[in-house]
Formats: sequence, structure tokens, C-alpha cells
Amino acid sequence: MKSYVRILAILLIFVMSVSVFVGCGETDPEVTTSAPDASDVPEDEYLPEIEKNNYGEEFYLNILPDVNPMDFYWVEEAGDAVLSNALYNRQENVRKYLGVEIVGVKTDGENRYVEPFKNAVKIKDGSVDTLVSHVYYGIDGFITGNYLTDFQDMPELDLYADYWKYDVMDEISANGHFYLGFSDFNIFYTHVITFNKELLARYEDQLDESLYETVENYRWTLDKMISVAELVYIDAESNGKTDDDTFGFVTSTDYIGYAGMIQGLGIQLIEQDDRGNYVMAIFTEKNKQKTDEAVKKLYNLVRSDFAYMPIDKQPAPNMGNGRALMTINGTYWLSNILSTGVDFGVLPYPMYNEAQKEYRSLQWGGYICVPSYMGENDRPQMIGETLEMLSYYSDEVNTAFYEKMLGKQVADMPEDKKMLDIVWDSVCSELALTYYSVIKDSNEYLYCLSKLTQEGTNANLSSYVAGCQTSINNKLKRFFKNVK
Repeated sequence: MKSYVRILAILLIFVMSVSVFVGCGETDPEVTTSAPDASDVPEDEYLPEIEKNNYGEEFYLNILPDVNPMDFYWVEEAGDAVLSNALYNRQENVRKYLGVEIVGVKTDGENRYVEPFKNAVKIKDGSVDTLVSHVYYGIDGFITGNYLTDFQDMPELDLYADYWKYDVMDEISANGHFYLGFSDFNIFYTHVITFNKELLARYEDQLDESLYETVENYRWTLDKMISVAELVYIDAESNGKTDDDTFGFVTSTDYIGYAGMIQGLGIQLIEQDDRGNYVMAIFTEKNKQKTDEAVKKLYNLVRSDFAYMPIDKQPAPNMGNGRALMTINGTYWLSNILSTGVDFGVLPYPMYNEAQKEYRSLQWGGYICVPSYMGENDRPQMIGETLEMLSYYSDEVNTAFYEKMLGKQVADMPEDKKMLDIVWDSVCSELALTYYSVIKDSNEYLYCLSKLTQEGTNANLSSYVAGCQTSINNKLKRFFKNVK
């Protein structure tokens, strides 16, 4: 669904040789306490086309902390930690350049942020300038109730700049409207394959190249991941039990990261058909063969001797106890592995095959939502310019986030830093995830991959999909019909 406008914009940028904003993680970690003031940027360096101003306003950033930790987005003051310093520097750069004070507002929780946001728009009290929401909760009502601003209607934003995720917003757009924003500002909850470096070292002589090289050479496929997992299996007691065994791949039956494997393989749960209708897609003619093959391979993987899915309720092996080579993790949870002392690395989701030529990493953090009522006079302009500058100045924050999650400075982990850049460059979302509240009565469709591998056969999945297809397609049709 990429527009010709976008293509022309990219060509124009290329011809003019404009230096674009450097990707995540290039900031030297030793200077994270002194981010450059926007007024000191050299003339030949890219800077958003926003004039320096002094609004003298507060910008109310509402954050749902359940899935978007407050101290990953905003801090009241600088602290000793690298991440808090980077956040404070970002806020200071905006304050110095625009005269805008960023004020973080913690919402009460997933089930209580929806109505307060709607009420703030209805009564026009100006208490919300931006909301970092749950990844799906309440989104359908925000959109059909006309509570959100289309990001394309905010002239202050350069959505084609590399610190915005145009493709992601386009992918989850509603009838062409970009009601949900993605930029480097909300990097914090993607998904990765983690691997135990110490365990892998015992088998490296059986690999043609390092896993990092495999990813960079676009050879990191589902088959490759399975073959690597197969290298590692130790039946410690030779008794068929998992008590002390070591496994090549460990996952969970109900974890969204595993459910996201299907997007990593380039299979969407919901797509537009030839008539423009949004429909269930995994068993459409276009996807059927790929779906059949992929789910069969994944089913065989998790039911193999060398992989583990906690179906039998036994204590799960993990990297912390040295009994798992690979797992799936959200980037937010990498600190849990870090706390065990295991030397681990990160990789993107595998591709379906080498012909895919594109990694896809499921995003599980919240969307940026801007209320349809943005205030009077120059306040809408202030909101747009503030969002643009927050996104532009997120490089240092994201570098600090990498370091917090992996426990090292980027200079000491060049391969993993490169992998995280690949993951963030390949971030994607999913219509079924985004509009989950539309199809929530069919919860298992979102988690169909977990359902399949837990219960058994592809026939079961086909039967399930056939049983709910009409209902879900009708719900999607009604929803998108009401999108203005």
C-alpha cells in the first residue's frame, strides 16, 4: 500500500543528497550526558524544518505504564543512569528549541485509560496532548468515535524521515488514515530471538558462519533456525524427562512473542482482498501453501526432542540455568536474562526463506495517539512540532536503551547492536493485533500459532479458522465501514 508520494519523496531526498538522521544506536555511549543543542547543529546536518520558538507551554504526555514503562519515556529530572540522562537530554533539547516543557502523566491502567482519554477530547480540557496507549486496547473506539487526529494531517511531521516508521503506520492504517503513530520515540517493546553465546560456542565448528553473519547475509531462515536448534540437545539422565536436559529452542504456548513468529515469516493474519475488504488471511489462496508449510515446521520443531514447549507443566528450562540455546523475548524483558549473568546475544525473527529478503519484527509497545481536539491558536502546531522533535532526538535514548537491556556499552557489543538496529529497522505490526478489540470474541485467532502447536495438527487450525472466518470478516467489515 506504499504511495507514489512516498516514492517521489524518497527520490527527491536522494537527489538532493540530504543527510538523514542517523539510525538507532550511533551515539557514543560515553557522551550520553551531553546531547547537542538543536541550535548548535552544523548547517550541513539534517534538522527537521521547524523554526526555533519559545511557546512557553507544557506538553502533556500521557503514558500507559502497564506496557510502556514511564521511565522509558519521560523522567522528571536527570539521574545517574545512562537512560535517565538520555531521556532528560531529549526533553531539554525540546525545551531549549521550542520552549516546551514535557510533562509525563501516568495513566491509571489498561482498563481505565480509555474513558478518561475520550472524556478529555469531549470536554476539550487540554489535559492530553499525546497518549502512548496499549498496543490494541480501546483503539477501535478511538478511531470510530473520531477521537484521534490523522498523523497525515499534521504538517509539522516529516513522516518520511527515518525516525518515523511510515511503513508501519501505513500497514495498520484505517481506510488510508494514519490514526496511530510509530517513530523512534516508541522503540521499547519489539521481539527478538535470544541465544546463549556460551552454549553455542561448543557447536560453532559445525556452523559455516556466525549467526550474526547469517542474519547480515539474509540466510537467517526458519529452516536455518531449526537446524541450529537441532545441534543442541542433551538428555542428561537418558530418562526421557526434562529435569536436567538442554534444549535448542524453548518457547511458550501463550506468549505473544511466539504468536508473532507468523508475522516474522511474512504471513499476515488480516489483509485486504482484491475488493479492498479486510479479511482473515492466513489460509487465503496467496498464503495457504506458506501457512501450511510454516506451521508444520513449527509444530514439528516444538514437538521435537531438541525443543521445549511447556505443555507438560514441568519446570521450563531457560538461559538462566544454561539449558536453552534459543528463546523468544520482548526487548523489554532482556534485563531478566541479563540478571542471570548469562552471556547472550540477539537476532531478529527468522524469515520464511531466503526469497523473503525482509526481516519482520513484531512490535508490542503502545501506539502514539494524538487527540482530535488539539487546542486553540498555535497549540496544534506546538503539539506537532514537539512530537517531531521528540522523535528526532530519540537516537541517544535508544542507544541507552540498548545498553540497559544488554548490560554493555554499544562499543563492547557491535554485533548485537547491529542486530538490534536490524530488528528496529524491520519492526512491523499487525491488523489483527491493532484492531484486536474488534475481533476479541475470537481471541485465539491472534494466538492461532500457539493454539496449533499446543493442540496438534494443521487440520485443527484450518477447522478453527473456518469456524470463525465469517464472524471475524463481518466484524472487520462493520468496523472499517464506520471509519471516517
